[in-house]
Amino acid sequence: MRTSVIWRRPDLQFPPCFDTIFFDIDGVLIKTTASFRAADIAVAEYVAGTIHGLDWGQHEGKQLVTLEDVNAFKQAGGYNNDWDMCYLLASLSTARLREWKGTPLAGRSSQEWSALSRAAHLQGHGGAEWVNDVVPASARLDYDMIGDLYHEYYWGAAELQKRFGHPPRYLPNAPGFVHREEMLFTPDLPDRLRSSGIRHLGMITGRVGPEVDSALERMETYSGSPWWDVVISANQAPKPDPRALQLAIDAVGTKGGLYVGDTADDHDLVINYQAIKKAGDPEILVAMLVHDDAVAVYQERGADFIVGSAEEVAECLPDKMMIG
Repeated sequence: MRTSVIWRRPDLQFPPCFDTIFFDIDGVLIKTTASFRAADIAVAEYVAGTIHGLDWGQHEGKQLVTLEDVNAFKQAGGYNNDWDMCYLLASLSTARLREWKGTPLAGRSSQEWSALSRAAHLQGHGGAEWVNDVVPASARLDYDMIGDLYHEYYWGAAELQKRFGHPPRYLPNAPGFVHREEMLFTPDLPDRLRSSGIRHLGMITGRVGPEVDSALERMETYSGSPWWDVVISANQAPKPDPRALQLAIDAVGTKGGLYVGDTADDHDLVINYQAIKKAGDPEILVAMLVHDDAVAVYQERGADFIVGSAEEVAECLPDKMMIG
């Protein structure tokens, strides 16, 4: 069955040669709402509730941080690394409940904070740097401890021991949110893209180390074989650093193509590459996989396509390459 992209830029011009598609992993190929983003929220709750003993009405079922809050900051950019997202949410939540209690800052919405963070990000001072500038030091926990908590929630006790060789320090019985992850593409999508004329497929991910290994192991099992030609991790170049895209292009010899992502850092990766690319460097378009509430955001920011699923990437090709 044919699908249709949600939106295509009206004046879109395809590269003369279109031979490559690079994918983000999380939110595009693997559903991570119940894993990475759940871990972001869980760490904030643990820091505020367990470490600092703060009350936000959790015993009455009130939420400290919502998925919509996480999405707002993902749209702001600067938080592709989930350690940074955990650091932000834990610090901001603590300050709202304690340092800023009774002040207008405590009532400022995540959407308002994310707009400020976006502005700083565009000036090159977003992410964890912005958190350090805005949130009082007394509300900020040690960054490495935040990372340890994130790992324990995400991996769980058994997988943490397997991947890192040591037991958890804080959450001895954590089951691991990694086991909640699901694939967001059909097993034959890579083969169908190659059959359409796409010579090179790859991934540029914010994952690092064992997170990359885990994802690739599961995708290989799911698809029956490894279908990618290159994987660029955040260890090599973190998004939105354009070097990540340059490394992927150089690895496969891209002549032109598409990058598919779902967050501001994904979009900014391509925009940053376009800003520095030289004459003769391949043209890369950007497709954003987002929900309806973010369509206008990425239209305004200059996306080439808006898609609703990985399957719709098959429609983001020149007409002669369309997959039936």
